[in-house]
Amino acid sequence: MYTDNKPIADAVARKKVLVAAHRGTCGGNIIWNTTLSYRNALLHGADMIEIDVSMTRDDVFFAFHNTEEEAEFGKKCDIREMSSDEVEEINVLNAIRNTSGQRVERLESVLPMFKGKCLINIDRSWFYWEKMIDFLKSMNMDDQILLKSGVEDDYLEKLAASGSGLMYMPIVRTMDEWERVKAYDVNVCAAELIFDSLESPLTDTCFLQSLRKQGIAPWVNAITLNDRDILSGGLDDNHAIADGFDENWGKLVDMGFQIIQTDWPALLRNYIDGKYHF
Repeated sequence: MYTDNKPIADAVARKKVLVAAHRGTCGGNIIWNTTLSYRNALLHGADMIEIDVSMTRDDVFFAFHNTEEEAEFGKKCDIREMSSDEVEEINVLNAIRNTSGQRVERLESVLPMFKGKCLINIDRSWFYWEKMIDFLKSMNMDDQILLKSGVEDDYLEKLAASGSGLMYMPIVRTMDEWERVKAYDVNVCAAELIFDSLESPLTDTCFLQSLRKQGIAPWVNAITLNDRDILSGGLDDNHAIADGFDENWGKLVDMGFQIIQTDWPALLRNYIDGKYHF
């Protein structure tokens, strides 16, 4: 494991806490994982956008979260088993289940729209890293792209073997997983920490301090995915809005997290800028 993190370090030096927009900022007739949602996120003060990636059977990458086909396409299917032509024919559904007039977008079209504008977290691409890593390198956006995956030996071996040097963030759920990451020759610039309790070792002050000293930005998911999955010990977006920003987002900032992913970037950015005077 090594760290060559200048883009993230520079951004943290400027902002102290970075706001990452989950799938962009969507709602109404703005669909998640679209150019509109990413532009909207930047207008809402996000420092980083998250892009989910799926690959069709003819090896075309799209900004799309597989498993969301029924919600967006209105039918049960798997984008990974479809052709790119089939995908591009679909008029995607919006938040109120009406057709939006929008299409799923090719990643090769999306990424250049944000060149030089923000950091970009690439999610769910690990299924395709044999092709995906070369594709990302061809975009010449190494200073913006933060690749991530779960801590699986297969993924880490492929990333290390690529010699790409791409900025990388493991999704870490246990200290044992963190120790496994350290064995690989990959450029670890951030660590996405998943914890269902504030008693987790991953929230230990000394551990978080050690990450920051190494130049590894601790990332936390404040997003509220559903009523089952707890990603940040209950300190999430829903609780922040219902019970108070200080009691939720503020605690994450005070714990030392340097990147917070949210579905409400404007609220979080305004809160951080108004509350904290770093």
